[in-house]
Amino acid sequence: MPVRILVLCAWTLTLAACSSSTSSTSEIAEPRASELDDYTPGPMAMRRLTADQFVSSIHALFGDDLAVFPPTEVDTRVSGLLSLGANAASITPAGFERYEASARQVATDVFSPERRARVLSCGPDAPASVDDACAEELVNALAPLVLRRALRPGEASAYAALARSTTQELGDFYKGLEAILSSWLLSPDFLFIQERAHPVDPEASSAGLMLTGDTLASRLSYFLWNTGPDAELLDAAWSGELDTAEGYRTQLDRLLADSGRLEMGVRALFSDLYDLDALDHAQKDPERFPEFTLDVVADAKEQTLRTIVEHLLVERADYRDLFTTRKTFMTRSLGPIYGVAVAEDWEPYEFAAGGPRAGILSHVSFLALQARTSRSSPVLRGKFVLDSLLCTPIPPPPATVNSEAIAPENGLGPTARDRLAVHRADPNCAVCHDAIDPIGLPFENFDAIGRFRTQEDGIDIETYGEISGVAYDDITGLYPTLHDTPRLTTCMVRQLFMHAVGRLPGSEEDEVLGALETDFATDSYDFVELMRNVALTHGFRATSGPREADETEGEGA
Repeated sequence: MPVRILVLCAWTLTLAACSSSTSSTSEIAEPRASELDDYTPGPMAMRRLTADQFVSSIHALFGDDLAVFPPTEVDTRVSGLLSLGANAASITPAGFERYEASARQVATDVFSPERRARVLSCGPDAPASVDDACAEELVNALAPLVLRRALRPGEASAYAALARSTTQELGDFYKGLEAILSSWLLSPDFLFIQERAHPVDPEASSAGLMLTGDTLASRLSYFLWNTGPDAELLDAAWSGELDTAEGYRTQLDRLLADSGRLEMGVRALFSDLYDLDALDHAQKDPERFPEFTLDVVADAKEQTLRTIVEHLLVERADYRDLFTTRKTFMTRSLGPIYGVAVAEDWEPYEFAAGGPRAGILSHVSFLALQARTSRSSPVLRGKFVLDSLLCTPIPPPPATVNSEAIAPENGLGPTARDRLAVHRADPNCAVCHDAIDPIGLPFENFDAIGRFRTQEDGIDIETYGEISGVAYDDITGLYPTLHDTPRLTTCMVRQLFMHAVGRLPGSEEDEVLGALETDFATDSYDFVELMRNVALTHGFRATSGPREADETEGEGA
């Protein structure tokens, strides 16, 4: 009962506090994105941690070997991103009960006899005894890390009092500590990425408010590491170091140099962009595709993420080459689908030059996810490229359209190209299919689980198509055409910016997005440099104020 009361108070106080703190031909070089500050950034928001962030935040605090049961609240996509939908997400009463169960389990495990020494350097003379000094020592050391903010006056003693009363009620000092840790893990300061801001100079030309130090620390850490800020970053926030240009760059460089945690952040971003976790629920006809096992699903996701990490972080290669590189990794479970003999798991592997596979869109992860249970889907594959890689959203089909009407068994034609011609002949469908089909149909060389093929039911597959008016003869022409399409990098810049700040770009931020794209090209499309440049923008560190409640309505995926 004391924990529930304290949690409710924390929610009330926190929400109240949140609402109250508010390439050029010219001889003159174009300014870099980090140099632009005379614009009003978009609004700040309160973002609920995604399921991955909830788990990673607890692991960062207490160790990766701690079992954490992720919440089951549904993460919502906005403009294709869970990280963007998080600012419109809430917690239902039923969902709160599951968070509570998870928090209690974590607290029990953290203060178990086997683990408590990791967070506690003191203790009572007897387990049933009260030790106010030890409890307050724990509060002062751990609470700011869990809550991602400095403690307010009186908070430390209030939490110590909760530990005392629970110890007296239950006769166990460590149950008292479990009570306060549970309350922190159920606080909105933990469950949400809180954002607060303050005016710096009302007379300055730079519009908007600057984010507070702890807000900036959280925004930076969740952007780059997909987890909460560490003690050094929070200390920099509270000391004022993040308020200086030199101090901020020092911490930014430190976070980017931490290859292990930066990899976590990049994996989270691309898992989100490509919806890789949805592959866990992909259903395939077991009679037609017996080789599509749970091991294949796990390895397919990991293959794509390893390829991305190796390419972007280890080699620091051109982002666009992700769609043409023939380098990847292979496992024994994936080998039969790719037609490759594999001796050891995660062998570096290179697809044959001139062959049908190049880049991550030729991976099983993409091809199997963007397909039906028993057949491929040029519509899903083409729509993904337009929506998620080129930021050219395609509206859902009219309610009267039956997508199953073009299934092979309905006799509309021997190949998908023949069957989709039915939609293109319908004016209600043609406007979308004229854009989707030329991109999706070349992927017909791959079946529902990503195996290569040249025929569908004994008929040769025609795989010509086009992107943005540039035509190609087959799938091998699609990869370089996509690589060279300007909207590929325009879209990546926009998505990364939205992922970083958790909101749509503001009405005055088009110029900074354009400058980021120019910087991306200048930096040879180095993805780490793009992350750095996004974090250096005024829009990352400033805000126009609170977000209007209905701002993201109608922006769902």
